[in-house]
Amino acid sequence: MRVLVCTDTIGALASYDAGAALGRAFRAASPEVQVAVVPMAASGQALADALAHLGDDAPLVRPASGERAQLEPAGTNPLAAVLATHPRRVMVDLTDVEAQDGGAALLHDLGARADVPLDEGPLGFAALTRIDLAPARALVGDTELVVVVPAAQQGDLLLGLRGLTARRGHAAGTDPAVMLATDAALGRLAAVLGQADAPGLGAAGGMPLALVALGAEITTGPALCARAAGLARSAAQADVIVTGSDVIDFARRGGPVVEEMAALAGRVLRPCVAAGREVHVSARELRTFGIESAHALGGEPDLTGTELTRRASGMAASWTW
Repeated sequence: MRVLVCTDTIGALASYDAGAALGRAFRAASPEVQVAVVPMAASGQALADALAHLGDDAPLVRPASGERAQLEPAGTNPLAAVLATHPRRVMVDLTDVEAQDGGAALLHDLGARADVPLDEGPLGFAALTRIDLAPARALVGDTELVVVVPAAQQGDLLLGLRGLTARRGHAAGTDPAVMLATDAALGRLAAVLGQADAPGLGAAGGMPLALVALGAEITTGPALCARAAGLARSAAQADVIVTGSDVIDFARRGGPVVEEMAALAGRVLRPCVAAGREVHVSARELRTFGIESAHALGGEPDLTGTELTRRASGMAASWTW
């Protein structure tokens, strides 16, 4: 029997450590079980650590924006600093970006110049007629840019009734006139950049628009990990796929790692089971997520790998043959 374990963090255990602990429970249930553990994460240092474990040591950068931008020294940008070292590949983590300027300020930081200020907000783009991306493209050079967005925003459009401004404006009760002006200004920016609206361009405050104009690809953290591990092939060879997160509930469905693995299991027609310290969702609801069962393992937030293995023994025994 072959078991594939791909879990998010559980308690204080990082993805690989949590996965290894669950894998040990399956091996203890039956010595004949073959276990493969693949670390996965959605963003931040956890994503960088998971990818490094999978042999991908490309730098992961979180560009300054919103409140974080105010903490950066004037005239600096983490992405520009990394690009100056000419890496083969850079992952740009936009999962906590709140700016709503289509990435224009980032383009300014990378050296792009226009006939209106790019770093003073989107309403000024209404008079925009040209942007010189040559300095920014020279800085990028041959570096491959990979943009990481929240999984829930991967399909978000930039413009129109389902676009970035409409979504945020309706939620915040923004004046419709301001919303229309902002949407039109972002549309002007996209037109001058030569980018048609597409899923993902409205994620992360629209910042993917700027990076796609520089040749970037848009993806998610779990999808990056799956690609690095060749996970589709491994999943097709598994008998059971095990995933998990600290808390599994109806609202978050266990988070993006659990969602990615449930979707993958559905594509390869394999059962997907989940583990979490806490589970607050019924078996019927779980099946709408693509999960056969979820096991509440309990334990304190600082539980150890040994404790997690012990608590997962019943789950492993019920899914071992």
